[in-house]
Amino acid sequence: MKSRTLQHSNGPPKQPLETVYCICRRPDTGKWMIGCDGCDDWFHGECVSLQPTDEDLVDQYFCPGCQEKGFGTTTWKRKCRLPSCHNAALIAGDPPSKYCSPEHGIEFFKSKYPLADYCAGEISALAGAVADASGFRELGNDVPAPGSTNSRADIESLLRRDVEKLEPQKDAINRRKNRVGARSKFISMAKDRQKRVGDELRGEGDQTSKGSKEICGFDIRLAMDDEEFADWCESEEGQGVFSQGILNGREGLCTKRKCEKHKYWLRIAMEDIELEERLIGERSTALLSEENGLRQRQNIKSLMENQRLR
Repeated sequence: MKSRTLQHSNGPPKQPLETVYCICRRPDTGKWMIGCDGCDDWFHGECVSLQPTDEDLVDQYFCPGCQEKGFGTTTWKRKCRLPSCHNAALIAGDPPSKYCSPEHGIEFFKSKYPLADYCAGEISALAGAVADASGFRELGNDVPAPGSTNSRADIESLLRRDVEKLEPQKDAINRRKNRVGARSKFISMAKDRQKRVGDELRGEGDQTSKGSKEICGFDIRLAMDDEEFADWCESEEGQGVFSQGILNGREGLCTKRKCEKHKYWLRIAMEDIELEERLIGERSTALLSEENGLRQRQNIKSLMENQRLR
């Protein structure tokens, strides 16, 4: 795998203007690029859904064209387990590690181990409240009732308040899920229309439609950003499309057979959907972990109150 980032931003590119690269067939723009180990062509990271932070994690890179021809598949090095780190894990180290360094291993477990931030009294209350490992695992499922009714009400009120603070973030995650679901359904409808219109054009005797190659099938609405697409989905036209589950007509449809402009649009669109779904899943897991942490902390407060009232 090879990559480069040219330093110029306003001046002319170092390569001649007529030299073009990538699936976009444009010159070197000065942005980060990655070289294909199959065809030796260079690709803008943003055109093939790769980021500069992926550079150290790519083992061998094969562009979409080479993958389609069966020349090879992009392989990746194992990423450091710490989410914020983009370095490769030391799996070949002695001993092997899921982290890029011992420091990142410690940092990961600190982030996953809420007791690391508790005071000595809280830890003591937690340890004294359970008799075995099974009891420890069940901590946080319910808030134990303190001896005082008022104390219990206060603790439960604090828990509800803290959990409610997470609701806006949960709502935002749900909106993202709905948008991704709508885009995924739209892509599926666009794919169906690609084949249907191609068959229609062949049936109409369109001379440009002869042959077995499918039409491009790109729909201009696929270029909308999230806000624009959400607005379109709420429009009368969008609601009609999703209600029927089919894209009728040919307005905004690219019917070219050899379209360089929209080449690989379906592959790129599906990769964007998969990435967004993965990010949503990670954020949902983080919110659930945060909520569980709040419940566990309130649980410990309740246990401490029990001990105080004994």
